[in-house]
Amino acid sequence: MVKKKRLSLLLVLSLSSFITRASGPEPEYWTRPDSLGLEYVEKVLTTSGSAQLLSWHLPTKASKPLRKTLVIAYALTGNMANCVYYANAFLKAGFDVVLFDYRGFGHSSKFVFDSRQIYHDEFVTNLKTAITAAKAQFPANETGVLSFSASTILATLAYQSTPFDFLVAEGFASDLPGVVSFWKKEEDKVFTLPASAVRYPKAIADIKCPMLLLAGTKDEITPLAEIKKVLAQRPNRRLLTYEDGHLQGTSLWQEKEFADGYVRRIKDFARKIE
Repeated sequence: MVKKKRLSLLLVLSLSSFITRASGPEPEYWTRPDSLGLEYVEKVLTTSGSAQLLSWHLPTKASKPLRKTLVIAYALTGNMANCVYYANAFLKAGFDVVLFDYRGFGHSSKFVFDSRQIYHDEFVTNLKTAITAAKAQFPANETGVLSFSASTILATLAYQSTPFDFLVAEGFASDLPGVVSFWKKEEDKVFTLPASAVRYPKAIADIKCPMLLLAGTKDEITPLAEIKKVLAQRPNRRLLTYEDGHLQGTSLWQEKEFADGYVRRIKDFARKIE
């Protein structure tokens, strides 16, 4: 039980760039899907800017597949190996899963990563490339994105030109100047925003697909009050909360095994999407 709790904490922290930003990208994989006996196809995706992204495409073996593909977009730290256990849980639930690495992460093309910048526009392009590849790999499915913390920004911007069928976002970063101000006040860290951040508020409002927002009531980085404003913009947006801080849903909703309660809530949401 102690080992499982440690693994859960490690994987949750690895998804949060706003918590563990200093760790940055990791070039090597500490695990791969076959370590859990998962069938997968490894592909190299080429972006519009000719960058190459390594990607793992995993088909579900569930007896009742959902016909839903989930592109898991981790926050800007580590690499996609940190998502393998998440992928396993979603595969058991009937989702097909696509994992990928941004430029500068894992075995994708090299990139000069600036840890002082909240996100890079190149990462939006990377996510759009992964979404397009997911649609091609599983053409009969509806395609969704599961995003965490900083990657919720990337998913919002990617949707504008590469729309998908549903969005699940934990720790949704809606107030980017607020995030910058938080870290300046909290730890005297100075983060910057790229030029594309100017159009970000409108991009949030322009997301037409169903959204599931997962939020901690004690989250000071992406406050619940700000996320409720996102919820109010469209009737097809749903909010689930837990009594804790930033990105704690996986551990708080765990029932018998890693991420089971977390996945169950997302599955319930996805099944209602037609």
